[in-house]
Amino acid sequence: MTDDELDAVYGELCRALTRCGPERAGLLLARFALLAMVAIDDVERIREILAGTCREDASRDTLE
Repeated sequence: MTDDELDAVYGELCRALTRCGPERAGLLLARFALLAMVAIDDVERIREILAGTCREDASRDTLE
């Protein structure tokens, strides 16, 4: 995925969150996370990603 593709799909995610509204945004993110984990299909990779998500310096480079 290119940086432009990543930016575009991230924008789509943000717009989906806006459409859902704040009361359902958490549910959308939880469902997205579950579907992404199934798509990744690698327990260790998922753990690596989870470990990096709370870091303030997390970026695409640190999650790859």
